Formats: sequence, structure tokens, C-alpha cells
Amino acid sequence: MAQGSTLRPFYMKILTIDQARKGGYSIWDYKNKKMLSYGSYEFPGNKYTFPQAVRMIENLVESLMCESGASAVFIEDVNMRRNPKVFKELSQLQGVLINLFEKTNTLYSLIAPSTWQSFCRARGRTAKELKNLDTEKELQGKSKSKILSIEFVRDNFAVNTLNDNIADAVCMGWYAVNNIRIEVVPQADFKE
Repeated sequence: MAQGSTLRPFYMKILTIDQARKGGYSIWDYKNKKMLSYGSYEFPGNKYTFPQAVRMIENLVESLMCESGASAVFIEDVNMRRNPKVFKELSQLQGVLINLFEKTNTLYSLIAPSTWQSFCRARGRTAKELKNLDTEKELQGKSKSKILSIEFVRDNFAVNTLNDNIADAVCMGWYAVNNIRIEVVPQADFKE
């Protein structure tokens, strides 16, 4: 180490995104495994064409990256759905976001829904466990995994939301800080 230099303490923020027209995000202190903030966004079809929505989401994600100072971004991988049109649109959005990360030289990775859901116990529960869930009227019509992710963030982070996009983004963040190893090389602060 050069004389007069000091090492900066390791502090990294990560951003997780449940990306779609209606999506959610969370920002985390990676080292301390602490959630710093979360939120949601919406670009509905009655106000935005799909290409407009994609551009707005790209702008939003870029703003979140800059404002939060995130060093890495994790997005939910696209899985095959019953609706090919939705699969195609989510794949296109994923491609635009990957392009953004590549352009900005941002570390990123995709997280499979089944991976974070298993870690946060948002899938694979027994019928008895599912009967004991808080199934309020507002949650009717949501898939079991969505209800379970909402319950997980309520019980573990005191995030009282019925927005499954926020819940999914928080669960992805929790998975990332606990399971994805990011190697950080401390940089010296050289003074002239």
C-alpha cells in the first residue's frame, strides 16, 4: 500500500427488480444484509404502449441505479408462461435491461423465480401450512407463491403490503444477499 493511502470500508448496495409493466424493486446493503428501501411502479396498457412502457422502465431502472449507488442489479429471470405474448414481452424487457447493464458496465445477474421462492418459502408448502395463511379478501385471486411472498416480507421485514411485486423484489433481495457471492476488491484512496 502506498504511503498516505487508506482503504475505504466495504459498503455495497444492490438493487433487485421484479420487472414488468407493474413491478417492484428493493435496495439492499449487501454486506450487512439490510434492506434500505423498496417501492413499486406501474405503466398500464391503457396509458402506455408496450414500447413506451419498456422505455419508461429502462429510464426508471437507470435512475434507481444512479440514485441508490447500486453496484449490482439482480432481475427476475423470465420463465415460460401459459400466455406466449406475456412471455415474449417479458423477454424483450429483460433484453432491454441487460443491454442497459452492459452499456453502463453494471454487474448484474438473473435470478430464477423458483430459486428465490424456495429460499423464502414462497413455494412447496404443505396443504396444512397453506390453510394457516392469512388469506384476506384482497389476496383472493393471487397465486399461492404471491400470497406466500407477501406473508414472508410481512413476517420477516415488517413490510405490510398487498403488492406482490414489492414482496417479490424484497424476497429476491433477501435471496441475493444471502446466496450470491460478490467479490469486492477494496480500492485505495490515493492522495497526491
